[in-house]
Amino acid sequence: MNMSYEWKITALKQAPTLDGLSNVITNINFEYKGTDADSGESAVFYGACPIGAPDSENFTAIGDLTEADVIAWAQANHPTDHMDEVIQKEISAKITPTNVEVTGDDVSWLASEESESSE
Repeated sequence: MNMSYEWKITALKQAPTLDGLSNVITNINFEYKGTDADSGESAVFYGACPIGAPDSENFTAIGDLTEADVIAWAQANHPTDHMDEVIQKEISAKITPTNVEVTGDDVSWLASEESESSE
């Protein structure tokens, strides 16, 4: 697979005060989307991760944070190996399904839900 990945922050949680600082981000919710360039198929991993205690020397006020800042925190606190594996399995299942419903179009003797309910 020829994969590319994209992060998107979907929610943040904060502590109004923590360690003498105000409005400290404590948790990040995110979407991590993988797309296979060869097939065009994609899948999304939804995740959340806590953020460690704030560092008063390097604290950024919530109004000054960028999405890139928060994505960097998520990346540092949530390794991608497992997420990549889940996404690639889901895309593989889309490309080569292994459990597709058989219908009356495939087998003439298979009863459809319509004919069962009208009897």
